[in-house]
Amino acid sequence: MLVASGCTHGTFTVTPPNPSGQVQQLCDHLGNQLPPTLAALPSRVVNPRSPLTHAWVSPPVVLRCGVPAPTGYRPSSASTTAINGVRWYQVVCDRAVVWTAIRPGPVAHSSVFVELAVPTHYPAADAFLVALANPIKVALP
Repeated sequence: MLVASGCTHGTFTVTPPNPSGQVQQLCDHLGNQLPPTLAALPSRVVNPRSPLTHAWVSPPVVLRCGVPAPTGYRPSSASTTAINGVRWYQVVCDRAVVWTAIRPGPVAHSSVFVELAVPTHYPAADAFLVALANPIKVALP
């Protein structure tokens, strides 16, 4: 997932996912749609550079596209939240809330998962989900 290192002005390390070729292409497109700021939080440099990962501010809010389905998620799960046309599945961890957007995949009955890890000290994560809804819908229709 995420390994942070260095000071707030440097880079930090995020392990990029390793999706299939078709999912990789969709996620590459998402990287081109992401905003430079997220709810007024500036972008951060991620190492290694990858179109599958993006981050804002420090401690970072981290997005990874093409991740596996989140633990506990089932396609029939009623525990998703729809925000501006994007379904999100939430997992609360000790230091972060991990939201995963579920989008239609490149083949029938498949999904593309976009993970957003938000440190628990950010009180308004819903603003992040609203800000990311349109870029996700454009890149992963």
